[in-house]
Amino acid sequence: GGKGFLLRQSTLPFTRRLHAMTKVRRAAFDIGSGATKIVIADVDLGKKQVHEALLQTEVPVPFALDWKKNGDNCLSEDVQALGLKVLKQFLETCDELGVASDARCAVATEVFRKAENGKDYLTKVQEQLGLSVEVVSQTIEAELGYLTAVALQDNCCAETICWDSGGASFQITRKAPGSDTLEQYVGAFGTGVVTEMLVNQVQRRDFSSVPTANPVEASQAKDLVKLLKQELPSPPSWLRDASVTAIGGPNAMFCVASEVLQSNTYDAAAVWRGMDTVTGLSDLEMSTMSCCSGALREPPGLIVSKLCLLAAVIEHCNIRQVHFVPATGSCQGLLISEEHFRPRA
Repeated sequence: GGKGFLLRQSTLPFTRRLHAMTKVRRAAFDIGSGATKIVIADVDLGKKQVHEALLQTEVPVPFALDWKKNGDNCLSEDVQALGLKVLKQFLETCDELGVASDARCAVATEVFRKAENGKDYLTKVQEQLGLSVEVVSQTIEAELGYLTAVALQDNCCAETICWDSGGASFQITRKAPGSDTLEQYVGAFGTGVVTEMLVNQVQRRDFSSVPTANPVEASQAKDLVKLLKQELPSPPSWLRDASVTAIGGPNAMFCVASEVLQSNTYDAAAVWRGMDTVTGLSDLEMSTMSCCSGALREPPGLIVSKLCLLAAVIEHCNIRQVHFVPATGSCQGLLISEEHFRPRA
């Protein structure tokens, strides 16, 4: 208990004792549009540093795809049941690793703001599992992504520009020169949204009934990129010729590109070269490739639309290069963010 902790520490010099008390075991949950993610780690509150993570994992739960497929602007019972099952397992691990209930923090993103019953699902999570979830705005989502990029970089500098992209939206964020204000470029395009555009608008098929977008012809990929560039918001001047740090897990478009290209750093021309290796392939032909192998991977039918969104944003914003840094959603940023861990009234 608390008292025992103080007594055990009392032989340490006083300053060390104070410092020892600033280390706390936390769990951060990022309930995203495409995957449900968790990181459990010991956090040094004084230094705002994440020590070794005891668990970091993400499980695909296709909320955005499901929401787009249903056509009634709702999340199906099936996808909600899967989401609850994954969270239940994560919470059992929290118990096993001794994460106090007030040291658990959960955020939910884009699809839960947009689906009609998104809030209802989160109420179920609270009632059935006892986990309270905060639905964050795209602005806060971008801030958490930025904090994550900063937390993950050894030589982080003021010039870091962070790009985070999920199932239903993306955010690109930087600190404004000479200030602490964050500037953002955001778009309501993510894997689920873009795959629906590919199937419905480019292939002229019915997204609610087709099992996969594959095979996607090279000309269709070009048409999709063109369509995306017409719909993307005007880019800020600070992205022109910029080098951008992209964060994401094994299913992020940045990771897919790095596997297809066998490099963590790439530009638009490289992404198009990668595209040539995946267009025209069936799900089966694609399933043996590195970007589809391994546990907990999203289906091959999403690969081309991910690369198309990546190419479209790089070209539209004239980004010079992208450097991919693996991350578990925005969990690392969430772990060191005090305001989200404050007890809610």
